[in-house]
Amino acid sequence: MQNNFNYKTERPWPNRYLKSGSLIGHTTSTSTKIWLRTGYIGNFTLLVFPEAMYESEGLKQSFKQVPYTELAALPVAVRRIDFSIDDDHHDTIYVADIDVLEPFTVYGYALFFDDGTTSRMLLGQDRAFTFRTLPEQDDLFSFAFFSCHMPYKDSLFGNPSTVNMDMWDFLNAVLARHQNSEFRFMIAGGDQVYTDGVKSLDVWKYLNKYLDKKDGKSVPDKDAMLSWFRDVYRGYWGFPIVQRVFSSYPSYMIWDDHEIMDGWGSYYLTGEGNDKDEMDKIFPDYQEKGLTYQDAKNVLSDMGESAKTAYYEYQHCHNPRLEETQFDYHFRHDTSAFYVLDGRGHRDINRASYRILGESQFKRFKTWIEALDPADTEFLFITSAVPLLHMTPMLVNADNNFAAEIAGLQDDLRDAWEHHLHDNERKALLKLLFAAAKKGIRICVLSGDVHTSAAFRMTDAESGATLYQLTSSAISYNKPRALSWLLGQTVPDSGDSDDGYHFERLAVYTDSNFSLVKVDKQKQQVTFQLYGHQKVDHPHQDGEQQPMTHSIAKLELRF
Repeated sequence: MQNNFNYKTERPWPNRYLKSGSLIGHTTSTSTKIWLRTGYIGNFTLLVFPEAMYESEGLKQSFKQVPYTELAALPVAVRRIDFSIDDDHHDTIYVADIDVLEPFTVYGYALFFDDGTTSRMLLGQDRAFTFRTLPEQDDLFSFAFFSCHMPYKDSLFGNPSTVNMDMWDFLNAVLARHQNSEFRFMIAGGDQVYTDGVKSLDVWKYLNKYLDKKDGKSVPDKDAMLSWFRDVYRGYWGFPIVQRVFSSYPSYMIWDDHEIMDGWGSYYLTGEGNDKDEMDKIFPDYQEKGLTYQDAKNVLSDMGESAKTAYYEYQHCHNPRLEETQFDYHFRHDTSAFYVLDGRGHRDINRASYRILGESQFKRFKTWIEALDPADTEFLFITSAVPLLHMTPMLVNADNNFAAEIAGLQDDLRDAWEHHLHDNERKALLKLLFAAAKKGIRICVLSGDVHTSAAFRMTDAESGATLYQLTSSAISYNKPRALSWLLGQTVPDSGDSDDGYHFERLAVYTDSNFSLVKVDKQKQQVTFQLYGHQKVDHPHQDGEQQPMTHSIAKLELRF
């Protein structure tokens, strides 16, 4: 089918396309998940071994010389996992769950492919692939947080070019520098890909191009749609440096709107003929193309389901596994607890209540956080892709303002937790967080989405309980959007929220960035360190200041 990208080669990606690759997922002191995309149908063997064996046992050379059929002759300490990919039902993706590992140990891994006549290495022939398990106990550790990977911009000739990929080089250098000391894992806080980032790669523009039911034509089917979303992942994740980072350091991921569509869940869809309905913003000329309103809703639903499938295949399947039907999850490291909220999969602005998290997810989180005991949970990190606090309510609730409509910001403003439609849900969530803080648990909310980095402190005047919100966004976005400028310019340095909490903005930064969050049990504090571009004092020969990428801010958060 012409609309299917499974075997399409002419997509205008300016970078290397992901064919075979790996990613280190949820990792503990004794286990890990290794995500693999083989790119082929056939038989495969994954070998996992302590890195110390690589040289001492001569594995480096033997991996390249031993035929596939003789891999069983390798030392016993080499873990061998055989698996087959019979079709491309899951885009040739396989997740290996590996346990009985040693704490705080570096392991190597290699992937072999056998098509029945020949065998060869897919991963491990050009460089060593390694990861480290976590310690059982950790008085001092750090993790990286980033969001919004959108390194493309359209050129005058239609094909995209890349920008800001130096941030990934620097992220890799920083993590490598800290890996042997306190660094443990990464949290990717949303928008790891953009289905609608630039015109030439926008799957929604592609859909609208073929959206036609006149003269006996049919709209693209779900198989074609799924191929588009998979194609986006393979393009955005195809950069060698992105693959190096993903394949070397444990990561946890959650999606936001751009894995699906800008503003997903924040459009008014009230029914055909209603002036408030925004279906024509998603499908501008669906009626002229012979589609009814119900047809458009069905297409929208199919696109959403396809995006969900691709998200599961590329991101969620290597997170901690809870229930099949939920994308929110939690995990622990030492005395720190982590809960990653799914603020996109259940979002529906047309619902009567709990429009962001949904009632079922909110109840799950409520049960979980109320059961936490400060005796064994000293620190709590909540990932909410969209910040709980970032804009003044007056600005957020101007989504019906003419200026907001001209700028196309209505869905962005309704995305915000501060919008009046989310008042009850936001207040209920903050009540849970402050209740946990009152028990003595030190709480930080991690967020992305807004293409601006910031740090806020929120205080309950009555009890004195404190929590922090740390935003790191974007790691590689090509340009500041109008909303990021508003976020950076219109929020006061301090004040009182409508919820009755006092807030202080401790930092703001509007260029590309990522962060390291350090947890120190001995000092009982969290340090938020931001890395980004900064101008050096000495100019270039042409008189311009030289941009550099390094640590630009370091905040010690005191509870």
